[in-house]
Amino acid sequence: MNQLSECLIALPPENDGMLLSEFDGFAAGILVCPEMILPSEWLPIVWGEEIAPHFADMEQATATLDAVMAHYNRVARGLAKTPTDYEAVYDKDPLTGDLMWEPWITGFERAMQLRPEAWEATVESSDEEIASSIPMLLALHDIAEGGSELGEDAIRELDAMAPDMIPDLVANLNAWVKAQGRAPGPANLPNAPAGRAKVGRNDPCPCGSGRKFKKCCGAEPVH
Repeated sequence: MNQLSECLIALPPENDGMLLSEFDGFAAGILVCPEMILPSEWLPIVWGEEIAPHFADMEQATATLDAVMAHYNRVARGLAKTPTDYEAVYDKDPLTGDLMWEPWITGFERAMQLRPEAWEATVESSDEEIASSIPMLLALHDIAEGGSELGEDAIRELDAMAPDMIPDLVANLNAWVKAQGRAPGPANLPNAPAGRAKVGRNDPCPCGSGRKFKKCCGAEPVH
């Protein structure tokens, strides 16, 4: 995870791509989604949706892609276990040492936005615990974004509970998706997780741009 963090930090800042905690939440949201979401769709969001990453060289491109997919597969392996083995990755406040769960919830919500209709079924579930999971995650997102309509006491209480609550919510949603038997993500397949073959310069870029790797993420920098 240290390598992944370093790779993500090394991406051009103008891309406004994800850092480690946000990507961990994003990966969890992709993997527990009731519908499969392929890397060609979600990788561009990791890099920053508007601008191709333009890695410095092939070595950096390969290292970054490998680190991203390795963590994605690590999360998938944990979610594929019974019982689920998932621990969220949070940042720490450098001054207080407190866990900062907000980037994680931002990443998870971004994954939900890729398939909002698929998540509506959880809210309609007869299982009250599952039906309340998505509203709870969205309530945490509102707090993280500073747009919560809850009172100060309720916000403080949820803020304190969030680091321990989030892994339980992910585990509950993952179990529910498995039980539905509907187009699951890789974490819910018997042969999970998915791997990634080595990318050749003339292969399609795995970021999903549709261009060849050598003309996209593997392009040599212009000096």
